[in-house]
Amino acid sequence: MNLDSPLDLATIAVMGIAALGLLGGAVFAISRRGRTGGLAPRTAMARAGSYAALAILITVAARAGVVGIGALILAVGSIGIAEWARLFDLPIHHRVSMLAGNVALVVAVGIAGGAAADWLVGGLVLVGAAWPVIRADTGRAVRDLGFAAVGFLVVPVLLVHGLALAVELHGAGIALFVALAVACAGSDVGAFIVGRTFGREPLAPRLSPSKTRAGVVGNILGAAIGLAAFTPALVPTFGVGFVAALVPIVAAGSLWGDLLESAVKREAHVKDAGEWLPGFGGILDRIDSLLVTVALAYWAYRILAAL
Repeated sequence: MNLDSPLDLATIAVMGIAALGLLGGAVFAISRRGRTGGLAPRTAMARAGSYAALAILITVAARAGVVGIGALILAVGSIGIAEWARLFDLPIHHRVSMLAGNVALVVAVGIAGGAAADWLVGGLVLVGAAWPVIRADTGRAVRDLGFAAVGFLVVPVLLVHGLALAVELHGAGIALFVALAVACAGSDVGAFIVGRTFGREPLAPRLSPSKTRAGVVGNILGAAIGLAAFTPALVPTFGVGFVAALVPIVAAGSLWGDLLESAVKREAHVKDAGEWLPGFGGILDRIDSLLVTVALAYWAYRILAAL
């Protein structure tokens, strides 16, 4: 390990946090054994295990560089697209188009970074706009196009900002992406703990009745704790001011993404986006915070760099 390398420092941080998370989950499960109400010990361990597995996965991808991050984002985006398409019963041609578009998006951003948008946007829009004409269905063609377009923007387009960070900022950008992923998890955990312990007033009763105003404080605390471990990896490249600004960015992005997915699931009349991720549901239930946060962080950096 090179302690001057942002990527090596980020690797140390994420592995340490994963180990602490597993230990914390085990302690919580033991302390809750035999009690009723609250989070079940089995669910707590499943969530801790899922967090640890995702931490290992993102670390392996990060160690492989831009190609690894690209492969991870391609895989996660594809699973997210499949879950979105199932939520809204999209026809097969839209599912295939979204998956193909995801491949084109990841390859283009992997080559050109954010500059790929110059020629990607128009092409993808034209492909989508062709389907209501090619497969005319006056009952739902435009409806399907709308849900497919929104899903493509919300899942792969927002997520690919993480790859843009890696391409444009190299090792420091990869370290930032890893830090954002861990900080989003910390923000979610902080919101859950503080909200369950101190929450009384609901934050958004129509979208997510279980979220409380006190939980917002937990969002901020969890984001700060998650990012603190990455300060040695991030400060030399991005500076103290930007790293400090990431705390409200992560907290706001995590809450925004969580409530956005709540709105999506309410529209689709489901509790979870999927069932395959232990303790959470689907991949969209786990990455909803990251989708918004990574895009916010990318554009915050771009704007500050342009000043």
